[in-house]
Amino acid sequence: MNNQPSRSQFSPNNASSEVELDLLSAIILEDIAYPWNPEAPESDAYFKSLEQELPLSDLLNDVEMTSACQAFYSQTEKLWPIIDAQNALYKKFAALAPRNFLNKLGKIAVNVVNQVNRLGSTLSLSDQLVHCVSEVLPGWDLEDLEVMARPLAYSMRGDKNDELENILATIEPVDWYNLSEVEQARLSLAIALYAISLVSS
Repeated sequence: MNNQPSRSQFSPNNASSEVELDLLSAIILEDIAYPWNPEAPESDAYFKSLEQELPLSDLLNDVEMTSACQAFYSQTEKLWPIIDAQNALYKKFAALAPRNFLNKLGKIAVNVVNQVNRLGSTLSLSDQLVHCVSEVLPGWDLEDLEVMARPLAYSMRGDKNDELENILATIEPVDWYNLSEVEQARLSLAIALYAISLVSS
C-alpha cells in the first residue's frame, strides 16, 4: 500500500482552487460592490465611473451610429420574409422533410424571388425551381432537375394549390430519409414551388 499522503483538493498546487480563491477574494475584498439596486442614489457614481472607463462616444460618432443603425435595420428587414417562409414551409411540410432542409430551401426561395424582382430577371419558374433545389440537393445533375421541374412549372399556369396537392398525394408519407432520391427531388421541387409562390404573392 502506498503510504504517501494524498494531496488535498485545497492544496496550493491545485490550479482550479487557486482560481476559485482568486475569484472569492475578488468578490469579497473588492472595494466597490456592484449596486444591486440601480435606482439607488449611490448607484449613479458606480455607473458614471464605468462610463468613463469606456466612453461610447470614442467608438462611434453620430453619423457612424446612424449609418450602423440603418444597416442593422435593413438587415433585419431582409430576415422577416425568410423567417415567414421558413415557418410556412415547416407548418405545411414538417411531416415530410427535416426542418433544416425546409429552412435552407425557404431561404434560397426568398433570395431567388428577390433577385428576380430586383434585377427584373426573366428567369423562368422552371429555372427558379432548379436553382432552389440544386442548392439543397447538390448531387443532382441540373439537366435532370430541369426535366423534372419543367412539367411542374408548366402545370402551374392553372390552380397552383391543386397541382401541388396532386404531387404531394403521389409521394409516400414516410420519413424523408426513407424516400428514394427521385422522390426526394420531386418533393423538393414541390416544396420549392410552394415557397416561391408564397414569397411571390
